[in-house]
Formats: sequence, structure tokens, C-alpha cells
Amino acid sequence: MDNYLTIIEKYLKGSISSLEKETLKEWLQQKQEHRDIFEKKVTQWHASSKDISVDSDQAFNRFLDLIQEKELEERKVITLKTLKRVFQYAAILIGVLVLGYYLSRLNPSNVDKVDNLVSTETVKEDKIKIVQEDGTITYIDINSLSDVVTANGSMIGKKDRDKLVISDDAKNLEEIEYLEISIPKGEIFQLSLSDGTKVWMNADSKLKFPKNFIAKEANRVVYLEGEAFFDVTTNKAQPFIVKTKEMDVKVLGTQFNVSSYVEDSTIKTTLVEGSVAINAKNKLEELKLKPNYQAVYSKYDKVIAKKKVNTMLFTSWMQKKMIIHNESFAEVIKRLERTYNVEIVSTNQRLNNTRFTGEFDTENVKQILSVFSKTINFNYEIENKRIVIAP
Repeated sequence: MDNYLTIIEKYLKGSISSLEKETLKEWLQQKQEHRDIFEKKVTQWHASSKDISVDSDQAFNRFLDLIQEKELEERKVITLKTLKRVFQYAAILIGVLVLGYYLSRLNPSNVDKVDNLVSTETVKEDKIKIVQEDGTITYIDINSLSDVVTANGSMIGKKDRDKLVISDDAKNLEEIEYLEISIPKGEIFQLSLSDGTKVWMNADSKLKFPKNFIAKEANRVVYLEGEAFFDVTTNKAQPFIVKTKEMDVKVLGTQFNVSSYVEDSTIKTTLVEGSVAINAKNKLEELKLKPNYQAVYSKYDKVIAKKKVNTMLFTSWMQKKMIIHNESFAEVIKRLERTYNVEIVSTNQRLNNTRFTGEFDTENVKQILSVFSKTINFNYEIENKRIVIAP
């Protein structure tokens, strides 16, 4: 019994997996007693969160609708829920918690407006930018297979579509030569550094790194602006350091994600495997992380704290998924702009302040906006890559 109560709680929190959904479905359909337990937990959940009253029988039916729709849509369903403590006057029932089945009822007026919207599948004209030590700039196409070379013809790296492997030619080098790579909005790119360290770079991110790491240097240092996931090659003699504007992340060999976008109010380091030490530049003491923990640095308060997290929430972008967890729509806008290379303007404060939890897989931005518009009714217009949401 305890196991099913845990699964129900995950369902209510929005953290339930596909396998757990199927398990819960089978358990609910076994007998009425199980359904009664489910409905009771739903009612208790919303009572404790001070939400408006909820029809628990409706919650059960909506849960089954979600499962059935998921099967019919071959796992292309978008699930979305609005968290507790949204605006008191918003008449949001349990149906808002799970909105997958609404996809077949998209607002025709909005769909008609988004036919010419550019999605991630069509934003291929934007180039990856590489700046060499001497200022030479090279632009490469995300899908090209051409090797990348310097102005004098020496090899920088081998390119294979969305991956670039930096050549290791550090023999007899005395000075570090830096390269800087910039990834455009709407793209994800993998980089393999000369020491074998792998870096997955998120959209609208920039990394400055040595073309070759030199043995005489005490550390292997790179500079990040934006977001990247690092799988660092172990070298105890040369710790690996990721520098951002506000703090440094020091490792020997490990897997971790750093999000340090200029427009964000925080810098987040999420540890998947190994260990890291965080050094905020205004602090004397370093903060050490264990796997499944995250360090959050506030740019405003200049305070750093750590907490335990589900690392999948912060690394899913590598699989081209967008998982939203208790985020305001204003925060979601930033992610949508980077992921889909669009500009979103919203002066709808009620919408901007509403918090959401949901998961999107291969959908494009027009599908995502349609689902959001079913949660809190709003109108929007799209012209090319610009989306304007009405107040």
C-alpha cells in the first residue's frame, strides 16, 4: 500500500514517470477501494494546499483520460499542471493539473495565426560562431561535416553535424591558445575538448576554452556564459574549473550542469556524479556538493545555498525535452525564447505570475503555447519569430 501512496503523491506533485502512471492505472482499475483511496488523497492534497474545492471523482476520470490519450498519441502528449497557490480568483479545477487530452481541442483561432512560426526544425540558417585567439571568426553550419581549420590551415577540430571534436596537438606548446564558441538560439551542440572532456552546450550559450590544455598549468580552466553539461575527464594533477561571472566550479572528474545565463537572476550548478566545489567570488569558503544536489547562487543577494534535487529536471534539455517544475510563466518565457529562437512579449501579469509544472517532448512552440492558453485563457499573435501575448 505504501508504494501506491507514494506513486499517488508523485502524480499530484507532477513528478510521476510514465511507468508509474501505468502502474497506478492498473491499480486503480483493480477495485473500487483503490479508487476511493485515490480520490481521498486528491481531496486531502488540495485541502492542504488551500486550493479551491476539487471534484475527486472528476480527478480519477481525468487521470484515466490522460493515460488513454497518451496511448493514442504514442507518447506525444503534453502534460501540464498549475501548482497550488495560483491567483485566488482563478477558477482552476483538477482538470488544469493534467491537460494532455486538450491537445486535440486546440483553439482554431490561435492555430491559424501560427502557421508561419519558425520551430527548432527550421532554424538551421543560424551558424555556430568560433573566435580564435587572433580574433579570426569562423562560422559553421550545425549540420555540416567539414573540418574546422584556422586561417593558416591548421586543424581546430573535426565536425560531425552537431558535434565538434577539438584536435589534440599540444606537443611542445608553451602558451595557451584560447578558442571561443557561441551556440545560437534554437540549437544544442556537443563539444569534445582536447583532454577528452565532453561538453553539451545549450542554446544561446558561449564557452571559452584552451585549444589544448598545457601540462605546466595548475588547472584546466574554461569560461561559461549560458548553460552547459560537463562530463570531465579525470586528471588529479590538473583540476578542471568552470568559471562564470559570479562563481567558479572546481572538479577533478565528474558530471554536472551549470546554468549561468546573463538574464537569469541565479546561477545553478547541478551535480549528477562525482563531487564539485563551488567558490562564489565574494565568499571565502567553498561549498561542496554531493550527487543529486544543486548549488544556487543569487546574483541579487550574493548568497549561495544548496538543496537536493531531481537532476533530470536540469539536464533534460540534452535530450531535447523541456521539463518545467514550479516555474512562473515569466521564467518559462526565457526558456522558450532560447529553445525555439523566438521573442515573446507578455504584459499579462496574471499569466506571468502563474506557476506551472509540466513536460514537453518533441512539441514545437505553437503546441506549447496552445496548452498554456488552455490553463489560463489568453490571446496571442505571432508574426515570424515574434509572439505578443495580450494583457
